[in-house]
Amino acid sequence: MKSIVLSVLCVLATCLSGFGQIPQGAIPIIYDGHLYMKATVVDTIPVTLIYDTGADFLYLDKDYMEKSTLNKLPLHKGQAQMGGAGNSEGKKVTIIVSPINVKAGKVTHQENITPIINLRDIVGCHADGMTGNNMMLKKALMINYNDGYLLPLDVVKPEMLEGYTKLPAQFADNRIFVDCELTIDPTQTLKGQFVLDLGCGSGVVLTNETLKTLNLEAKNKAYSFMKDSGFGGDGRDVTFRADTFKVLDIFENVVIDASLNTEGALSKRPYLGLLGNDILCHYDLIIDAKNKQIYAKRNNSEDLSYQHSSRMHMSYVNRTDTGDGWIVRCLYEGGKAQAAGIEIGDVIIAINGRAVKGMSWEEERDLKLKGTTIFTIRKSDGTTKDYTVDITDEII
Repeated sequence: MKSIVLSVLCVLATCLSGFGQIPQGAIPIIYDGHLYMKATVVDTIPVTLIYDTGADFLYLDKDYMEKSTLNKLPLHKGQAQMGGAGNSEGKKVTIIVSPINVKAGKVTHQENITPIINLRDIVGCHADGMTGNNMMLKKALMINYNDGYLLPLDVVKPEMLEGYTKLPAQFADNRIFVDCELTIDPTQTLKGQFVLDLGCGSGVVLTNETLKTLNLEAKNKAYSFMKDSGFGGDGRDVTFRADTFKVLDIFENVVIDASLNTEGALSKRPYLGLLGNDILCHYDLIIDAKNKQIYAKRNNSEDLSYQHSSRMHMSYVNRTDTGDGWIVRCLYEGGKAQAAGIEIGDVIIAINGRAVKGMSWEEERDLKLKGTTIFTIRKSDGTTKDYTVDITDEII
């Protein structure tokens, strides 16, 4: 496992070399739906962590732990019930109750509770774990998507805020809630709090309770099923387009995901939904947790992912750490992938004749499939078959 981790870190170092000047003391990141950063645990063991503002602790992936030298240490472990965004009340997970030191850049933290979760089943093999606000919001934090870094700040000085605007936000229960406005159509507008969630790879995700307040009868909608949608289990979503979404600026023609789950963090909650990276990546952010303030400044990002829905009509996760393919974990009902015969759990081992296991992380991120695409897939019974999907129209 150590060689796998080191290779991932080498990819990080190579990719980050293409960024502009990173301030002294900053933690380099790669933005790939999530924010990935290099770190070490117990002083010397390298890991690649996702930073998630919707999380508290240090979390480590189960498959990473099975092969990591960390697992050979005399760590005390227990069991705990843990919920998540999936359609379940929660699951029992193993937790490490021995203190674990973790360091990213100059940020050091001792975590006393470290859950072991199936993280890679959700985000793929490029993450060994995830860290949350216990570690990253001890100080103020600047988040720069374009130049690729997190910068811890001892204090937020007035000159640092030039060009920034304070967002209407509240800090509670180690979470950040931002006041936003969502206009579904000329007759339906929602105003309220959204959880600022750097662990969310979408733009806007509504809770099931919020969804129930909407009339979407006239909307073009797409329904999807997702395996391991969160630590709480599987999930179902409906996707549609809204006229506008306002944070600091107004975003138009926004693709909205809404949960159909009746359990978990996206069921019935006091907030309207999640505010994720497809929207947040358009801002430089300063989070001043001590003073309970958050500031935003529009950057020059031209990312329009918030306006686009799936063209493949499915999604997958890279699990070449434990096998030779990418596992299909989401399908849209009636979509082209499903119509072609692709199923949840299928393993994509090649695309247009090229084995996916040999692709670098950079190649994977730059992969833009169009037109007639042949997926070579291994089914659950071990047979291999080619499936052709015409990747053109978005699902909505």
